[in-house]
Amino acid sequence: MANDLFTLEKKFIKPEKPTFMVAGFTQWANAGDVSSGIPEYLIEKLNARKIGHIHKVGFYFFQIPGRHYMFRPPVKYVDGYEEHYQEEAVNDFYYAEIGETGLVIFIGTEPNLNEDVYVNTLLDGAQELGVKRIIVPSGVGFEVPFDKERLIGCTYSLKQMRQELEDYAVSFSNYDRNATIGMVINHYCAKRGIESVRMTARTPSYQLSLTLASFTDKRAMYDILRRTRHMFGIDLDLSDLEKESEKQNTEFENGLKKLCMENPNLESQITTYIEQIREQFEEINFKEPVKIPDVFLKELDNPQR
Repeated sequence: MANDLFTLEKKFIKPEKPTFMVAGFTQWANAGDVSSGIPEYLIEKLNARKIGHIHKVGFYFFQIPGRHYMFRPPVKYVDGYEEHYQEEAVNDFYYAEIGETGLVIFIGTEPNLNEDVYVNTLLDGAQELGVKRIIVPSGVGFEVPFDKERLIGCTYSLKQMRQELEDYAVSFSNYDRNATIGMVINHYCAKRGIESVRMTARTPSYQLSLTLASFTDKRAMYDILRRTRHMFGIDLDLSDLEKESEKQNTEFENGLKKLCMENPNLESQITTYIEQIREQFEEINFKEPVKIPDVFLKELDNPQR
């Protein structure tokens, strides 16, 4: 299919292997860096190869009044000489293989304009690469306990997917507001008959002066990727993410103690606030079955069908 808005290098793709995609973005719904962090993690962990790029034409602002620093391209000068200029927003396709399965990883920058063209360009690329299903991770801030499994909300593109998705300990989102990029992807996937799933983790967000600047929620990434690896039938070791999430929990608890020590007059309020969050929270656990989902057994047995 002809689309000059992206370039792809397909020589590394093996058509006989079942291929899936994870697509994450620097976007509105990126609390805890869940959406942008998951593809970055996978690219580094799997030593994924860059195989393509969506060009920026018509998708981004240079500036709008009152937002002069939000959209301009990053540039670096040293002693008056340019060392770096980022000509295009990051919208890159990567590829890695895990056993007998191909994994396309897309890391993108949510467009300001022409989101329909942008998403359909992404889907053109996915179809050229033979992608069978797309997972779009995202994150929203919420008052959830730091040390508990993250709640995962779910929207999907095709009605027949619902029964399978019920096995993944997700809640099916009821939503009636403005679309996120993952919802736009679901919309156009439905038109094309492509399977896509938007998984949204609720990440800790508190009314406390507790430093969580640049907080990347490793637990949320871990909980989404556990579901993803089972869904795709891939042997993806996530023990490093699990350890990092445990470390973050320890750091949070220490930060909470420090906050109470520095503000003894507020200790009772802080403790009560955190206890209320824990008491009101209902944890939903996902236990990975050993068995690969039936929906994919046929694909794995007959990869060219």
